Amino acid sequence: MKIKGIEHIAINVKDIGRSLAFYGGVLGLDVLETVEMDGFAITYLAMPGGGRLELFDYYGENKTVPAEESRVGYRHIAMEVDDVDAFGERLSEKGVPIVLAPTDLPRLGARVLLFTDPDGVVWELCRPL
Repeated sequence: MKIKGIEHIAINVKDIGRSLAFYGGVLGLDVLETVEMDGFAITYLAMPGGGRLELFDYYGENKTVPAEESRVGYRHIAMEVDDVDAFGERLSEKGVPIVLAPTDLPRLGARVLLFTDPDGVVWELCRPL
């Protein structure tokens, strides 16, 4: 028995149009399909390197609850990129909120950038130093 990898990441979104513009238009992820369920829909996007991003659309009925950075549980989702600085410039040009500008973290052996999606989900872009 062994874990093969991450199959998908699921995110609840408030406005599916705004989220698709962000994940598709800004980050360049391709939409695979949308599946209508009872009371919500799931839109699947292809993640680089395999796996999928699932955007859950409750048609604006879900609640937005602010969270502290130090709360227990999920903190951020990281994707490896070839050029953290180029992505940082693109995100800034598109008005994406930057949490941490491109920064070298020598103790971790990485250059990183943190930003948020339209619903405040924190993402990291990183590359090895």
